[in-house]
Amino acid sequence: MLGIFDLSAHVGTMPVLKGVGFSLERGETLAVLGASGSGKSLTARAVIGLPPRGISYGGRVVLNGRDLLALTERERTSLRGRVVSMIFQEPATALNPVMRIGTQIAEPLRIHTDVSPAERRARVDELLEATGLSAAGVGAERYPHELSGGQRQRVAVAIAIALRPQLVVADEPTSALDAVSAAQVLDLLFQLTSEVGAAVILITHDIAVARRAGRTLVMDRGTVSEEGATETILAVPQSKPAQALVRGSAIKLPPRTSVVGKTILTARGIDVVRGSVHAVAAADLTVNAGERLAIVGSSGSGKTSLSRALVGLIPSGGEVSLDGRTVATTDPALRRAVQLVFQDPATSFNPRHKVGRIVTEPLFGSALTAAEKADLAEKILTRVGLPGVQERKPHAFSGGQRQRMAIARALVGGPRVLIADEAVSALDAALRADVIKLLDDLTAREAIALVFIAHDLGLVRTLADRIVVMSKGRIVEDGPADRVFSNPRSPETMTLLEAASGHGTLQSATDGDD
Repeated sequence: MLGIFDLSAHVGTMPVLKGVGFSLERGETLAVLGASGSGKSLTARAVIGLPPRGISYGGRVVLNGRDLLALTERERTSLRGRVVSMIFQEPATALNPVMRIGTQIAEPLRIHTDVSPAERRARVDELLEATGLSAAGVGAERYPHELSGGQRQRVAVAIAIALRPQLVVADEPTSALDAVSAAQVLDLLFQLTSEVGAAVILITHDIAVARRAGRTLVMDRGTVSEEGATETILAVPQSKPAQALVRGSAIKLPPRTSVVGKTILTARGIDVVRGSVHAVAAADLTVNAGERLAIVGSSGSGKTSLSRALVGLIPSGGEVSLDGRTVATTDPALRRAVQLVFQDPATSFNPRHKVGRIVTEPLFGSALTAAEKADLAEKILTRVGLPGVQERKPHAFSGGQRQRMAIARALVGGPRVLIADEAVSALDAALRADVIKLLDDLTAREAIALVFIAHDLGLVRTLADRIVVMSKGRIVEDGPADRVFSNPRSPETMTLLEAASGHGTLQSATDGDD
């Protein structure tokens, strides 16, 4: 069905893919693992025929006997959605912000079939049901900005499978999803393989997700370092890159004594209303110096809306206090003290600006000279593993690398509270561990409060001092991390823990050998 032969890719004269090759038959599922920037997404885009700007491909990508790289754009367009489709890593940039989601889900049917409008509507309703969006109260009339990151990802999945294509390329399809939603999406993809014999290329950095595939291919610096049965590779990896990925899947942090100090931020009665829906309802929250506070919940539970309300990015009701003093969410003092790392880094950057300017944006209006800002940016970028990139633009980087830029931008001004909205979900295991250790070190040494929104309960168990659980816009549980894991008090918390256990995301820092 699919054969990739000697695939190469270049940025100018610099090679970024070197001799990549593999094959895939109908009904097979291939997981592609690799560190951030290893070439996973570039390989995926070669299959779909959508190279990033500035990338040129060589070699052959043969699907059903046709070399996709040799086709005209018109010919490739006729195949997309109908024969081969793709679920992109960053759904916010893959969806049209001014079109209702029902229209976007129906678009492949409108372009490639002659079914009636009524039949298209019926298929849209079927897909909304299958992806769990209907159960979450998300209808076809909603716009992408009204949805959470996880819900947008499920819309992207619905679009990709609308025509039951022969090949689905899924680029990190579950990175923005909680365990319940991730299992649902993967079940949906594998159901497609059984129903119509479709093949799935599953690009991921999540070992638990890769375990669902029959075969696994490991990439490293633009090449294939190992390929074989998933069970064998994950049990006994042979190459150093594969060993590093498997070894790095459990984050281990050194033990530390509690450094929780006085309350920095207090929120009372936070309400966020979107149309007739309460995205956040009467939420009370405190954040203390040096504290590591996790906010968890299923996709669409209100986690991101709450974080954005705290810093005045969306209209909200309620009251916010900084150091015991009530402040407006537009107060410059609050904006300096509280910084937010967004879930979708690509949508939070100006694509025309260079990395150096993007990272130093929070320093606008400061007394620092341009040279001092550049020096500070370089120090922060080096700390997150991206030295020497200030003169480049965001499109030249992988999703994981852009996420590290977002973290650097949030840290550059020295905030007292850092709110990280799924800030490590796009990172591979090794980089995720590095960034988590960096964030943990910051909170320990500088008494920065870390509020992290996460769906990975293994990460939450490792890092959190306290856990807040949200469901349908409300805080349903708030307590010490150890107690929440050992004795959950709300049904919603129990459901999350059960799903995470089945998904393989509850491995703690102490599991396994050191």
